[in-house]
Amino acid sequence: MVQGIMAGGYEALLRAQEGAEDHPEDGARAIDERKVGPDDFVLGIAASGTTPFVHGALRRARSLGARTGFLLCTYPPEELMRTHDVVIAPLVGPEVITGSTRMKAGTATKIVLNTISTAAMVKTGKVYGNLMVDLQVTCQKLQDRGERILMDTLAVPREEATRLLEASGGHVKTAIAMSRLSLDAAEARRRLEAVGGSIAELVGTL
Repeated sequence: MVQGIMAGGYEALLRAQEGAEDHPEDGARAIDERKVGPDDFVLGIAASGTTPFVHGALRRARSLGARTGFLLCTYPPEELMRTHDVVIAPLVGPEVITGSTRMKAGTATKIVLNTISTAAMVKTGKVYGNLMVDLQVTCQKLQDRGERILMDTLAVPREEATRLLEASGGHVKTAIAMSRLSLDAAEARRRLEAVGGSIAELVGTL
């Protein structure tokens, strides 16, 4: 559902790819490679708001019918506001070290992205109340977390939470549906799929 595109590609995460951000055509090519279309939303991120790679990617995305947004940490020019569906511009002011955008701007960008991703997880049914219920038990820590979520949402003791989690194949939402609706795991999964994975829609709000 969410894909990250970076100037310079994956290698840029490990080692600086100097100059990669200066080529708008590479941004456009990255959009084409991911087959972006009218059902997509593309958010460009550039602290200065001027990065050619980002602008090239967004221009191509718009030409393909996608909606677009821009996240920058300077005052957005009028053209930017007119061009994109959403513009987010936390104004952090001058950096402590002039010329660096990896301090306040980097921190502000991360906060904005955390907010967007959290809201997206809520909207796609991965949260029930304030609990992260779209949880797959893949380690001891997540086993404990899954059991505690079931104890809270179903008001059952630890032993019953453990049993439900095991019967559900380690999937918390399935376990909740099994308990609330007296279903086996297969039927609980089928009904969850029918409502797009929203446990609140299936069993009611917490």
